[in-house]
Amino acid sequence: MKKTLQILLAGTALTLSAQQGTAWVAGEVGGTAWRGATNLKDEIHYGLSAGHWYTDRWGLDLRILQNDLKPDSNSSNTPTRKQTHLLLSGLFNFRPGAENWYPYLAAGVGGTNLDSPYSGQSTSATRFNYSAGTGLMGKPAEHFLLDASVKAIRVNLPLSAHRTEVLATLGLGYTWGGGQAVAPAPAVMVSEPPKPAPAPEPKPEPVAPPPPPPPPPAPEPIKEVVLPAPPPPPPPPAKIVLDEAVLHFANGKAELGADAKAAIQKVAAGLKGYPGQYSLIISGHTSSQGGKALNKSLSKLRADAVAKVMVDSGIPASRIMTVGSGPDRPIADNRTKDGQAKNRRVEIDVKVRDGKTEVRKNETGTVETAPAPRKPAGK
Repeated sequence: MKKTLQILLAGTALTLSAQQGTAWVAGEVGGTAWRGATNLKDEIHYGLSAGHWYTDRWGLDLRILQNDLKPDSNSSNTPTRKQTHLLLSGLFNFRPGAENWYPYLAAGVGGTNLDSPYSGQSTSATRFNYSAGTGLMGKPAEHFLLDASVKAIRVNLPLSAHRTEVLATLGLGYTWGGGQAVAPAPAVMVSEPPKPAPAPEPKPEPVAPPPPPPPPPAPEPIKEVVLPAPPPPPPPPAKIVLDEAVLHFANGKAELGADAKAAIQKVAAGLKGYPGQYSLIISGHTSSQGGKALNKSLSKLRADAVAKVMVDSGIPASRIMTVGSGPDRPIADNRTKDGQAKNRRVEIDVKVRDGKTEVRKNETGTVETAPAPRKPAGK
């Protein structure tokens, strides 16, 4: 039993990326200790398990475990029996969305099948059981699962002879589905189109050589032909400077502050004076806090709020496209508050086809909490 506990403690160093939709199957082996049944020896149990994480927080686990019921030295006349546990447990993840290891809590009900205690008889009985425990999952390699758990099982026996068993189990198996832990991807930025090579300056036309001198009998002075100087090349056209912006939001909010609206209006003012063709991509982003579906919706609301200010400032709606990326494109570490504040943002990217433009990036300050509501002015 001590060796089994040492194996379970060693498993806590392994890692797993908890993701919604992950499923697994595994083989299970471990030790069983008895409580309230002094005439039984501690035994090894073995079996199979299968499970599924329906969300980053909640999952389901089904296990079938079997072990022998061997009497101790004080009960040598009692025959050896076998029992089979069927355990259906709900799982609660303490660290949803974690990129390394995560612990979980399990609780559920099931049935325990006991075979006949007498040799040669095939009769058996099934008793109701309920269980609770805790565990830790790890993924040392892709599609490879390690699960260490400890559960207490209460079996209802006849005549109120209830029995409690403590199972320490180690599972090895195969896992699939769900997301994979990846390094944070940098924000996609619109690159400036390459500048065209400068046109070569026109070369001055060669001066025509003077005509040959007349015959010696009638010499005449040679007239010098003066050609007009070539006109100077036109000055290069001035570059048009456009603005982009990165706007930050409070946690769980899609409202724009005064500095954010000023940055949006600055972008709009530059575009209204630009004569060329352009388009805007307004992308909303969130931190990894909260559910993925909620973050997708919140990021789209943030992008739409920025697009509304652009339209109100005179930019045609036909030139604007909004995208809600949720937490999929972080630019900072979501494990810190500063990184989460940087990831709660909306980016305005300007796409132009004219090489005579220069794009500048403006970024507002990060927002830790939602701004307090303004008090109405007194009459």
